[in-house]
Amino acid sequence: MSSPEAPHRPLRVDAERNRQRILAAAATLFAERGVDVSIDDIAAAAGVGIGTLYRRFPDREALIEALFEDKVARIAKLASDALEIEDPREAFLTFFRGAARMQAEDRGLKEVLLGDRGHERVATIRNTIRPIAIQLVQRAQDAGALRADLDPFDVPMMQVAMSAVADITRDVAPAYWERLLTIFLDGLARDRAGTAPMTAPPLGVEQFTTAMSRRR
Repeated sequence: MSSPEAPHRPLRVDAERNRQRILAAAATLFAERGVDVSIDDIAAAAGVGIGTLYRRFPDREALIEALFEDKVARIAKLASDALEIEDPREAFLTFFRGAARMQAEDRGLKEVLLGDRGHERVATIRNTIRPIAIQLVQRAQDAGALRADLDPFDVPMMQVAMSAVADITRDVAPAYWERLLTIFLDGLARDRAGTAPMTAPPLGVEQFTTAMSRRR
């Protein structure tokens, strides 16, 4: 009675093994080169054919979602946990440093977090982060811990800048981006001696969205 099922069991094991190989290869390549890396390169790194890859993941966005749903959720949790910190300045710095580190170490995560990649589950999680980040900025400003002219969209743009530096120095000085983080945080302090006024207006929602889409 059980013999008809037997031939299917090795296939299920092989399918899961291939899936894990694909995910591992994509995780490495996405982190190093971003989420637009060639599907052929991912399949080759995983040691599977293109057909096998597409049987496991019907499109690139499905693969992105499988890899980054948990990572984006971790940043969302970082933001919500930071909101529980009583000191508004420390709350903002905890979120800013943590999010910057995760994005500097994973180019793909930066692109997913600040862009529109992935399917509905990733988008839903990603959309929870912005209002919390805005609240963290406003709390710190109200407490006098951040310069009053800082705009919430300045924060992800600074993270883009740090991630870009991390990309070009990764092979020669992987920790260099942290110097830029220190400079940024020092420049965000309110009432610093010699603080210069902003010389350009902040980005609006449409401008920010357009700028992020052009990065692709």
